[in-house]
Amino acid sequence: MQIDLHKPILDKNDRLAEENRELFREKKVFVLDLLASPGSGKTSTILATIEALRDEFNIAVIEGDIASSVDSEKIKSQGIAAVQINTGGACHLESAMIRRAVDVLDLDNLDLIIIENVGNLVCPTDFDLGESMKAMI
Repeated sequence: MQIDLHKPILDKNDRLAEENRELFREKKVFVLDLLASPGSGKTSTILATIEALRDEFNIAVIEGDIASSVDSEKIKSQGIAAVQINTGGACHLESAMIRRAVDVLDLDNLDLIIIENVGNLVCPTDFDLGESMKAMI
């Protein structure tokens, strides 16, 4: 058996991420992928950002979590669109998951999407989601 190392293992994810990025550019939506360890304050930071920017920008949040929907419920209680992605054990989000999540959002009426990535710092930074920027707490 021969393994071809010339094709990146994340090639499919990267192609889908580029499609996401092009969609976001076309719709003029800035997408921030927020990374941090569990319990570090990702949701609190998102809520503070919403409070600071909600009068200037239309915001939505994509919540990544292994199983819970607690954080997306907090976001929704603030009157902000939130889409929950439960990975069922996976430690990160992938570009295909983001695409399915944004398909239920009205991108024509959004300025900012904040992705709260799964609380893990081991593998999510390797996965391009098509975001405009990554930020880490």
